[in-house]
Parts: sequence; C-alpha cells; structure tokens
Amino acid sequence: MFTFKGFFGAIRSAVNPKQSSSLVLIGGKLGTGEHAQTIYKRMAELAGGKKGKIGVITAASNPYDWDCQKRGESTEGGCNDPNAKNSKTVADTHIELFNQYGINAEWIPIDLANLEVADDKRWAQRIVEGEFSGFFFGGGKQNQYTESFYRENDQGEQVDSAVLEAIRVRFESGEAMIAGSSAGAAVQPSEIMITRGKSDHAIVEGAQEGYQPGSPTLTYIRRGGLGFFDYGIVDSHFSERGREGRSIRLASDTRIDKVFGLDETTALVVTAVNRPRAKMEVIGQNGVQILDLSKAVANKNNKGLWSIKNVQSTYLTEGDQYIPKTDRVIFHSDKINIHNKEKYRGNLSSSKDIFSSRKGVKREFINTALNLVNTYGLNTAYGYPRTKKNQYEVVFGQTEKTQAYFVDENDKRTISYTGLQIGIHLVD
Repeated sequence: MFTFKGFFGAIRSAVNPKQSSSLVLIGGKLGTGEHAQTIYKRMAELAGGKKGKIGVITAASNPYDWDCQKRGESTEGGCNDPNAKNSKTVADTHIELFNQYGINAEWIPIDLANLEVADDKRWAQRIVEGEFSGFFFGGGKQNQYTESFYRENDQGEQVDSAVLEAIRVRFESGEAMIAGSSAGAAVQPSEIMITRGKSDHAIVEGAQEGYQPGSPTLTYIRRGGLGFFDYGIVDSHFSERGREGRSIRLASDTRIDKVFGLDETTALVVTAVNRPRAKMEVIGQNGVQILDLSKAVANKNNKGLWSIKNVQSTYLTEGDQYIPKTDRVIFHSDKINIHNKEKYRGNLSSSKDIFSSRKGVKREFINTALNLVNTYGLNTAYGYPRTKKNQYEVVFGQTEKTQAYFVDENDKRTISYTGLQIGIHLVD
C-alpha cells in the first residue's frame, strides 16, 4: 500500500550525490522573440527534452475560476479569451511554447481559488514518482505562491503542502529543473523574499516585513520564498523598473550579502544548484546585476536617515558566468577588455531620476554604470533619486578592481563589468 510519508523518506534516502538539479531564473517579459526562444530551449534541455515533462504552475496569476465568475466563460472577452491573464490562460500560453521547443508540459492547477490542489496526494504522488522532470512558475504576485504552497501546523510552524514537498524531494534528489519568470523567479530564495516597493521610497523609509498591496513601501517575507535558491535575494524587472535602490536597502536592512537582479527577457541559469560546484550563466537579451554587500558599510544619521557605501556591482550579459563558491566572474571568450577601447570621452551628465521606471526613462542606473566604464579616463559618475524632503545622491566609482569587457555587434556595444563601487548617501 502506498504510504505518502514513507515514500518521501525512501526517495530522500536514495539521493545520488553526483546528481544535481538546475534553476532558470527569468527577469520577466519573456515573450516569444529570439531571446525567449533561447531561454525556452534551455529550460526544455535542462528538463530532459523529448523525454521530459514540465509542470506549469501559475498560482501567482488571477485565479481562472474567479475570472470566470467575474467576466463569464466566453472565448471573446471572458475567462477563456486567449488574451485573458488568468491562471489557466497563462498556463496554456507557456504549455504551447514548451511544446514548440520539444517538451511536453501540463498545468498543475494550483491557485488561490484551488488551494486544495496543493494538498492533493494524487498530484504529489505523480510528482514524486518522477512523471515531471521540471517545473515552471509563472509571473504575477509572488506572495500568492507562498499563500498557495505553505500551511501552518498545530505548533504554528510553516510547513510544505504535499505538492511543494513532492517538488522539493525531486529537486533535492537532483532530478528536477525549476524555472520561474518575474514573480516565479523572485519567490525562489531560501531567505528574504521581496514582495513589493519603490526604490525612491525604500532608500528613505527602509524595509518592513509583510505585504502592503498598492503601497510604495518596501516589504518582504523574512522566511523567504519556496527555498530553492540559497545565494541571496532575487529581484526581477530589475534595470527596467529601477529596482536597484530597493534591493540594496532590503539587503542592507536584513543583512544579506548578495542580490541577483534579473533584467527582462534575460535568465540566470544555475546548474548544480546549492552544491559546491554550482555555476551560473546569463542568457537572453539584457543582463543580470549582482550586488555584493559583504564589505558595504551602512549608517544612519541623528535623524535616522540611512546611507551606504562600498556596495560592489557586477553586471553580466549573454554567455558570462559566475562561480558563487569562489565569487569568480568569467566573461565570455568573445568579449574584449574595454581598457583603452572606451567609446566616450569627457564627463557624464547626471541622471535626475536614477531609479526611474517611467516610460521612456528606463534603465537609468545601469546605463549610468555602463557609460562610466565605457568613458576613457573617467572614474566617477552620479545620479539622483526622485526622493521627497531629503535629497540623496548615488555615486558610481571605478577602482583598481573594476574590469569591463565588451563585444560590438550590429552597431551595438554590449558591456559586462565587475568591481564597480556604489554608494547612496544624503546630500548635505
């Protein structure tokens, strides 16, 4: 007779230490273009290709059942309209794309309207028996994933639902690829999960535990998200929505050393996850910023206003790698050292909206950093947030440890760098 608890234990005891699972963390706006194809193909490959199967989870989306109750079941304007953004239609889109890239996929219909599915032992048994070789978590609101997958026991402790425990067993056994886009990526950390917040507000007010819908306040869950990524905080839509400030403040307030900021249509692929031989690689259109606060110094003045210095910024693009155990950056072999090949001369204009997410004024932070390393003989650049009452300044500094590499293709220069120093402080 099938004993669920015993089955979990049997699988865990049979873990092969030579096997390892993988993660694909995507910054959102995956779309269907050339770069999306690259990312979908990598997910399919890591999940076993034609021999594999991906479970698609969209619990962060508006529940399908609720959408049908509100708008009806029509295929034109209702919950079954292909353009509707509910848990089922979002899952259908991803399933179709996975199928195009040679791997089977199925919706695991967990959402806020169907929490009981996360406790369904039939679904859990299918997972632990190995029917699924990968799992994809879609975008939306990451707190809905934690609400959907965690339960509270009689002692008031947070415990996995049956389906989450089953996924965890496969992942820990080295037999699963887990991917997530936007909220599906932000929910993966083992400790400290960001839930929302605006950078301009965050650097002044700081971080608060919990979740405040519709508020600019920086909020987070201290116990983390689903717990598959052990390397630090994950944030999505990073450069496009000016999220550097909120992530630096959150890491500073919670004493987390690393932030991994994922740009849109870009993925951080992690192989041998949470093992000593783990390796990270960037694929896709834009980049991944790694913010290192291990040597940063934060202070508060007599009015309680925060500042920080010595945050180290690394920005990696297509083909670059990062080795977390040794904190080593490996630039792609096609890229050239930028020293004495900088494109610009002179000084840079200071951004007046350094954490901008406004349409037409995006990526101000990363563009300032990239322009600095691409300007001959310039070591410092500045930017200013749109804070009220208290004026802050963001300082970008090159040091003897700064390295930048580039590749020129189709009249576009793609730059990666490491060792750029960031400070955020009050203007006297």
